[in-house]
Amino acid sequence: MEKSHLRRRSGALAWLVLLAGIPLGPSPAAPPRQDSAPGRSAWWEVRLVVAAEGEYTLRGGKAPVSGKYVCKARWEGRLEPDGDDFLLVHLRTEILEWRLRETSGPPGRESVLEAPAAAKPDLRMNYVLKDGREIEFIFELGGLSVPLHTSPLSVALELPRSSGRTAGSPGQGYGNFICRGSSRVVIPETDLERRTPEHSFSWDWRRERQYVKAGRVFIVTQGHSAEAVVTLTAH
Repeated sequence: MEKSHLRRRSGALAWLVLLAGIPLGPSPAAPPRQDSAPGRSAWWEVRLVVAAEGEYTLRGGKAPVSGKYVCKARWEGRLEPDGDDFLLVHLRTEILEWRLRETSGPPGRESVLEAPAAAKPDLRMNYVLKDGREIEFIFELGGLSVPLHTSPLSVALELPRSSGRTAGSPGQGYGNFICRGSSRVVIPETDLERRTPEHSFSWDWRRERQYVKAGRVFIVTQGHSAEAVVTLTAH
């Protein structure tokens, strides 16, 4: 179980940052805090489900490589009042579905590889940001490299992530390559007063990059269609 604080600032922004690398199991001896204001929920369950279908190609090696994948992951936690602040508690993360199949070589003589069962992506909730009357969830799904076939070049498999306030050089951030929709996962603060609000977000993303490795020029194209669903359940 991971905890982090939401600090209320005098300006418009308040940051809630996850303290990574502190794996603690949820304990019945540590129930949610009960110090919320009268008329407000004591705490909220938070659930984020991210699903994606994607593909990639790598050209420039001895043989072109192409891969396709399907992924679905769930992050669960809770949001607790802490005086004038909040705590975001990470309870569990689960990969619900993961398949990746890659081919290389000429038609009729393709070499086919599938991602090993132990190699799965990781869904992380990096932090939650309260900005004015909105609450924004900043997450990323990643942790894998491709191709599976032997190649001089290995690159990160670019899986769905939230585009708001994420790192990247000007014009080269994840959000700059969204073709449809928006991956900015934002809910109104008034949702904290509702019983079980749910919001869905969907988008298409595609990017082509050029790399030089071992005296060769490689062209890597990646793309995916994604959906993120965030649910708050008041208690």
